Amino acid sequence: MTEEVKVEAVEAEVPAADDVTLDAVEKAIEDVTTQNKEVTAENEELKSQAASAAKELADLRADLDEVKAKQAAPAFIKSHEEKSVDTRENFKIFLKDGVEGLRKKGTDMQISTDAQGGYALPEELRQEIIKLQYEQSPLRQVCSVVSADTTDVKQLVGIGDAASGWVGETDARAQTNAPELAQRTATFGEIYARPRIYQHMLEDAFFDAAGYVTTEVARQFSEQEGSAFLSGNGTNKPVGILNGLTLGSDQALNNTTGKFQVMDSGVNNSLGATSSAIIDFLRTVVKSVKTPYLGGCRWMMNRSTHDTLVGLKNADGEYFLQRDITQAAATSLFGYSIVINEDMDDIDEGAASAPIMFGDFAQAFQIVDRVGVSILNDPYTNPGSVMYYTRKRVGSMVLNAEALKVVSVAHA
Repeated sequence: MTEEVKVEAVEAEVPAADDVTLDAVEKAIEDVTTQNKEVTAENEELKSQAASAAKELADLRADLDEVKAKQAAPAFIKSHEEKSVDTRENFKIFLKDGVEGLRKKGTDMQISTDAQGGYALPEELRQEIIKLQYEQSPLRQVCSVVSADTTDVKQLVGIGDAASGWVGETDARAQTNAPELAQRTATFGEIYARPRIYQHMLEDAFFDAAGYVTTEVARQFSEQEGSAFLSGNGTNKPVGILNGLTLGSDQALNNTTGKFQVMDSGVNNSLGATSSAIIDFLRTVVKSVKTPYLGGCRWMMNRSTHDTLVGLKNADGEYFLQRDITQAAATSLFGYSIVINEDMDDIDEGAASAPIMFGDFAQAFQIVDRVGVSILNDPYTNPGSVMYYTRKRVGSMVLNAEALKVVSVAHA
């Protein structure tokens, strides 16, 4: 019915009216299309605004959730800047009242329980302990020091070179030697300290309990480590540089097993028969080290041995190492600095000794700190005082036995 009416209308207005009607319809269609595009663009903008608003609301919700979480669990970790402001004050509270004191205060501090029930020190204090050890332990100053997340630490060391040779154009090529590798394994031990502070000292505001504990622990750790890194046998402690060496006579280098070369003075209870002989012997020690290592070489000895060298005189009565008494005692020998280590042997010991070492300690020996220092306060064992059980695990291993020489003196 509708189609027939449309047909009749079209036939009635032909020809002139058709053009006007079609133009009008076409224009109307264009207007509607334009309006639709504008509406669509407006809708897209509204959608974008809506999405942006939704994201802002989500971010606000996340921030609010984080604030609520921090209020509900005050042990969350703050940023480094925020944490460093009150770390010492928090640690004092921990030393005095333990973890319960921190929980009551609602303080932000990084605390984690280890296998023995201890609690990790705040990062700043842990670093301060290591720093104090560095200042007190000569071997930590000159050896390679690294941290590890496990006690299964191994290192491959190249101990042989690939052989090569000249050959003619048509000559046969014989097989050459391949480079050899040796595996080093770090040996670990656990070191601990257990200083005690009386309750009255903790209650006195002027007494820096945190500083006392940090210094005391560092001193005890340094003393134990210094001895172990030098002569430790690997039983519940690291292996030392001198471990497995036979003193009192020359011993060849063995880089496969990680044994350093021992150079004996040849004179019982002395570095040489005369002052000149001692100087010549020490010059030989320097010459025995390969040139590539010399740039990082140092001498190591205790103060008694250093004093002996400073007192050496030539035939004219002049001191070899120090001719100007207004200057400090000799700090170098043949241009290589001298490191004082009181754990080193004296020249005249009751048995064969190793009073001097020379070489690049960083390439020769490595100290491996097992990540983490833990501390547990104990106010129960001795009422009226608090004991602080602090522990860490540390290991060591020989890296390159070529880089270091050990000077030996036999005992008659």
